[in-house]
Amino acid sequence: MQRVLLIAVGIVTATALVAGAQEVEKLEPVVVTATKLETPAAQLGSSVTVVTEEELKTYHYATLDEAVRAVPGLEIRRSGSLGKTTSLTIRGANANQVQVLLDGVRVKSPTTGQAEISDISPELIERIEVIRGPQSTLYGADAIGGVVNIITKKGKGPFSATVHQEAGNYDTLNSRTWFSGSWQLLDYAFSASHLESNGQFQNDGFWQNALNLRLGLTLPRDSSVAFTLRYNRTDTDLPTKFVTTPLSIDPVIDTNNRQESETLVTALQARTRPLSWWETELRLGRYTNTQIFVDRPDPGFDCFFPPCEFPSRLTVERREVEWLNHVHLGRWSTSSVGLEYRDEMGDNQGGTPFHAESDTKSVFFQQQLRFFDRLFTSAGFRVEDNSVFGTSTTERGSLAYLVKSWGTKLRGGAGSGFRAPTFNDLFFPGFSDRTLKPEESFSYDVGVDQQLWGNRVRLGLTYFQNEFTNLISIVSIATAPFVKGVNAGKARSAGIEFTSEVDLLDTLVASLNYTYTDSEILATRHPIPREPAHRWNFGLTWEPLRRLSLFTQVHVVTQQWEPNVVYNSGHTRVDLGGSYRLVNRYAFLQALDLTARVQNALNEGYAEVRGFPALGINALVGLKASF
Repeated sequence: MQRVLLIAVGIVTATALVAGAQEVEKLEPVVVTATKLETPAAQLGSSVTVVTEEELKTYHYATLDEAVRAVPGLEIRRSGSLGKTTSLTIRGANANQVQVLLDGVRVKSPTTGQAEISDISPELIERIEVIRGPQSTLYGADAIGGVVNIITKKGKGPFSATVHQEAGNYDTLNSRTWFSGSWQLLDYAFSASHLESNGQFQNDGFWQNALNLRLGLTLPRDSSVAFTLRYNRTDTDLPTKFVTTPLSIDPVIDTNNRQESETLVTALQARTRPLSWWETELRLGRYTNTQIFVDRPDPGFDCFFPPCEFPSRLTVERREVEWLNHVHLGRWSTSSVGLEYRDEMGDNQGGTPFHAESDTKSVFFQQQLRFFDRLFTSAGFRVEDNSVFGTSTTERGSLAYLVKSWGTKLRGGAGSGFRAPTFNDLFFPGFSDRTLKPEESFSYDVGVDQQLWGNRVRLGLTYFQNEFTNLISIVSIATAPFVKGVNAGKARSAGIEFTSEVDLLDTLVASLNYTYTDSEILATRHPIPREPAHRWNFGLTWEPLRRLSLFTQVHVVTQQWEPNVVYNSGHTRVDLGGSYRLVNRYAFLQALDLTARVQNALNEGYAEVRGFPALGINALVGLKASF
């Protein structure tokens, strides 16, 4: 562990001393999520990370959670082997307090309040934008910790297609194909995939089929229409039996517990700019998910609290419409006004049936100002009215200042946020309470980004602080079911995020990210559950030959407090892999690549969630043909 860190710091330090002054051209990312308008990242006061399409290609991620694992301030938690339930947190804000979007459409369940990351396939993704810090002003409820927006790839140029087949241990098979292109006014992109694995225990299997589609039309007067669709069907065996609290490190196997999930996300977006000073956008979105859960009685385990078979069928749906208008005054001012309406439904059939519905109306305003091409400010507010828990108002402001001659950017922001009670909080039979209020927060961050030696060294340092109130907690009561949800909690988190990227050579790039989080639940004086105090991410990509690309990624996480008076141990995970071009431009074949990715190469024994052991060495080797 210490040796890995010393090597990483040594690389960064040595490079700063020997890197030449020749300017390195880096395309500046354009970010949509931070302002709901395409904005260069340099003009944003928010803390932003963009996972690019090039990174997705380089690292051959089989699942989406691996693609965002190295983002500073963001923590991924997978409950066991491939395909098991996976959530993400940001800066101490739990999974319920982070908004996850697919092409701008919310994909969090109205019942659990969380987005199931394992249900989102990594194909046909152009980029992933991660905005850290409160974003409730633009995105309403559940954006206390930040927003993760997954943006689908747009087809460009002549028709092209790719087939990628991988196989590995644990009986893992990953089959993917996609094609894209454009013709006159039409652009198109499509992908299909199948991923399966038998896992490491009895009843630990998983398979997923996914389809992704994007169709677009480019119209006169700077106008366009786009339709996106993402569908997946996932079957997951659940091997862990809940027989102790807390769960033991070595799980007791449940031989027949399983879950099926089917998700459909669609979005229709139309935008136009009829006048130079006015542009408008209309977005329609729909998210549906059906989840079937079956846990039959196991041999050898007595039933003390009937019913002991828990079949359930949970169906949720969200429909939303948003109308945006941006008014530009020259290059120095943009005013944005948005109206949004969404309705949500949850229906649970089984041992604990319930039905719930709600609708939400919102209006927000945002003002962006740009002075002398170096000072950029943004401020706004949102009023959101929910038919169940009432009205919430949030505000946010940010600032960025560029010192171009020094390659320096100073930035900061502050804002309030809220997390709406879920349908489970409000309506689940037994422990729900319809009088629950939203959780609330106030957060701020300040930071500096620095470029050195002709942009060969890129550094960033951020300090953040969050205060959470009205947290929804479970307390014990004297009558069945002996627990109840209440607004009783307060918590805080504060820390730093350090990022660095260094071009050691034109073909060799190193990166080192570090996140420190000091968190506390005020009532118990314990850290926020499952939030590590320290986390490091180290990466190295190298192209020693024209046809050969190699990479190494190291993820280091310290111990985390579990809710049941016990710690989950930390771990160091080493991943490595690469690709080699076997054939380059032969007949209709554009390229044939040999790909490899090995996760947990040192066979570290660990669990991201206590009681759900992660996989040991997990290797995938494949062939990728491009046409």
